[in-house]
Amino acid sequence: MKILYLSDFDALGSGYKILGIPLCTGLAERGYEVKVLGLEYDGKEHNHPFSMIPCRDFRDASGYAVNLHRMWHPDVFVVALDVPSQPYFYDSVKAEGGKYIAITPLENGPLTISWAASLMPFDTVFWISELGKSEAIKAGVLKSEHLRVGINPDEWRPPTAEERATLRRGLGIEENDFVVLTVADNQERKNLSAAMEIVSNLKKNLDRPIKYLLVTREHSNYGWKLRDLAVSLGINENLTIFERGMPSKDLWGLYASSDVFLLTSKAEGLGLPVLEAMASCLPVVATETGALPELLYDGRGYLIPPEYSHRDVWGNSWRHMISKERAESCLLDIARGHGNPASVTKKARDYIVKERQWSFAVNQLSGKIEELCNAKKEN
Repeated sequence: MKILYLSDFDALGSGYKILGIPLCTGLAERGYEVKVLGLEYDGKEHNHPFSMIPCRDFRDASGYAVNLHRMWHPDVFVVALDVPSQPYFYDSVKAEGGKYIAITPLENGPLTISWAASLMPFDTVFWISELGKSEAIKAGVLKSEHLRVGINPDEWRPPTAEERATLRRGLGIEENDFVVLTVADNQERKNLSAAMEIVSNLKKNLDRPIKYLLVTREHSNYGWKLRDLAVSLGINENLTIFERGMPSKDLWGLYASSDVFLLTSKAEGLGLPVLEAMASCLPVVATETGALPELLYDGRGYLIPPEYSHRDVWGNSWRHMISKERAESCLLDIARGHGNPASVTKKARDYIVKERQWSFAVNQLSGKIEELCNAKKEN
């Protein structure tokens, strides 16, 4: 069976790339013939069990998709992109036959009527959160399912005490330092300024040294001037910035070296770094927004209610502004050993192992492919 998969494969750390590689690998290992159209893929050699075609932009990818439908005849076209981008590719190939599966996030509800209408012709829409699925069904997109995206818990594992001590020494972290980690792009929705303000206030009130590790895109045209902000908040000497896109082993080392993971997003379609932190037994403090309550529910993390909410221009969805005061209080409790964080991280790790491994998502996707193709044969 032939599967054409299209998504963003930016080498510098696209969440869609992190999603696409294990899904396509899993399909290939199950005997499917998989070809990938990679937006932002630079054409470098790879060892994945599927072929990849670099695409400069949407127009380039659309042209390849049409030609492959006519010459290669894929049974299913899987497109993993944001909701507004999906109709462009569906419209480009709908006359060519084949089945169309969308994989997409909903950062926060509601799903607008216009976006919902554009998704209704698809054969299946896989949302990467239960929130996305429920909001879509409420809006009339009945062919919606929740794709339970996961990670590899062996790759993202708790460090041994010796590993942790060695990694911290390598980063110049002293034994008594309290280390806060954030992994998030430097853009409006991630609300990095709030995270830095929280760390600044924490520094003033915590009776031990603090370090802030930030994995992001420092020189973003659409983000904060992070160093300037750090200087104004008095945490420049506490802040270490790492550029996104680092090897997963090095990123794991940051999780293993830290004491808490902080995410101040205003909305979140899933939060792969949150899954990685949970698997690594790093306690997570995050805004109660989007899909994050699904991950941190039932004592698996610390959800901080918003101070206020507002509608955003992105699909009229809600944006929730984290309570900085309550987030700081939560971090102080963790730093002082209150609230039994070991119990929280155990629940989080158990959840990842039992419910959030990549094989579950691959099984869902391959099952849907078989279902759609069998139905097509019967018709």
